[in-house]
Amino acid sequence: MSDYTIIRRVSETLKNLLKEHFKGDPTLQNAVIDLGSPKEVGPATDVPHVSLWLYMVRRDPDRLNDLPRRLSTNQFAPQPLPLNLYYLVTPIAKDSIGEQILLGRVLQVFSDHARIVGTVQGISDLDPGDGELHINLEPLTLEEITRVWSALQESYQLSVSYLVQTILVDSARQPMLMEPVLVKEAQFAQIVRVD
Repeated sequence: MSDYTIIRRVSETLKNLLKEHFKGDPTLQNAVIDLGSPKEVGPATDVPHVSLWLYMVRRDPDRLNDLPRRLSTNQFAPQPLPLNLYYLVTPIAKDSIGEQILLGRVLQVFSDHARIVGTVQGISDLDPGDGELHINLEPLTLEEITRVWSALQESYQLSVSYLVQTILVDSARQPMLMEPVLVKEAQFAQIVRVD
């Protein structure tokens, strides 16, 4: 069951995944993974940062017509809200080489862990009922990326976008009661063409 905290738990899972895989690298082990926007993270310091900013949430149109989940013979769970989460990943370092190293490692980690299921010790507090997370590099057009940076009122920085699919937010409504179909009836008639 995925309650309304699922969005926070997904963000924390992505953050912890990066932190865990930065640990073993002497050049990246002190890097800070921040869930704030690049503007909130601020300018480069001696400590490298990665801004992992959730900048957009959209309903997943492919999952809107999923069949209701049967809880018992006459009870169905209300449809969950299917969401796609979009993250802007921005490396922040003192120079462009440092930014490229940070970004390269982020790309590698998310590519190696493009699918996350349930609890991963020290990384994820998602449970098996939350389903699978699919982490995909989401190429943005120049116009789309420009809009994002314009909204931040910042000049463009090296960054990539990731799409995390599909997050299901369970309804808080009570299960629906429906009597099961006991008898099916069908009638057929021939359609006659009249000239």
